Amino acid sequence: MRICDYGCGREAKHQFKNGKWCCSKNIASCPFIKEKMKSKRKGFQGKHTIETRKRISESVKKALKKSHIFNSNKFKQNRSKVNKGKNNPMFGRKHPNRLTISKIKKRYSFFSQIEKMRYNPDKLKEIQVHCKNHNCPNSKEKGGWFTPTRIQLSERIRQLEDKDGNGGSYFYCSQECKNICPLFNLKSDPFKEIKNLYSHEEHQQFTEFVLERDNYECQYCDEPSTIVHHERPQKLEPFFSLDPDFAWSCCEKCHYKYGHKTGTECSTGYLSNKICLGER
Repeated sequence: MRICDYGCGREAKHQFKNGKWCCSKNIASCPFIKEKMKSKRKGFQGKHTIETRKRISESVKKALKKSHIFNSNKFKQNRSKVNKGKNNPMFGRKHPNRLTISKIKKRYSFFSQIEKMRYNPDKLKEIQVHCKNHNCPNSKEKGGWFTPTRIQLSERIRQLEDKDGNGGSYFYCSQECKNICPLFNLKSDPFKEIKNLYSHEEHQQFTEFVLERDNYECQYCDEPSTIVHHERPQKLEPFFSLDPDFAWSCCEKCHYKYGHKTGTECSTGYLSNKICLGER
């Protein structure tokens, strides 16, 4: 008969991977190992006196009781009553990161020209805007409003104000409005297949005529002009492309700032918006 290698004196029935034999499948079930571990735990507990253990127990009970009081609904309600009005630590202070319409108009003038804003009548200082989908009840066409998220607001401002922005990130009140809006689903320029009704030479002659007529001066800032701006979008109204009565000279800076950033731009985004509104 083989005896347990761990000192209990019982018959060994199971061999472990280390080659030793044990009376049980698990070494922790061996009576000798059990007694050994028990004595070790007693020695650890014996490091604290009875008084110390009582003091630790009482402090733990107090902490649990205190946490239970703080987490109770009654305590929270009483605390909210105490902090109401002038007793509130934040009373009279303005939130440093909260955007208001006046702040937005002061910092982002171009965004304020493009997007209309108002405060929610039912909630103080909550900014509302129009949904871009013209069929939505919250759209400008339907006279509706909705509250955008902070991310929506900041991203729309960035796309309009940043020099690297593309003028996108329109306001949509829901994912459904975004999916069915023709403007959002527009992937390319719908007018790219339209051929010019004039030749390159005719356009050069037209440009030179307008520049000479305006004495090569920008009609916005009086700086030297190099560009001719079209009042009528060339892609929407190609018949007016070479009409000098609907064109004037401007410098490159003013051409971008006033000509193609005021809602009369000839970009694909604005033209697609024309299509979207024209489908009603």
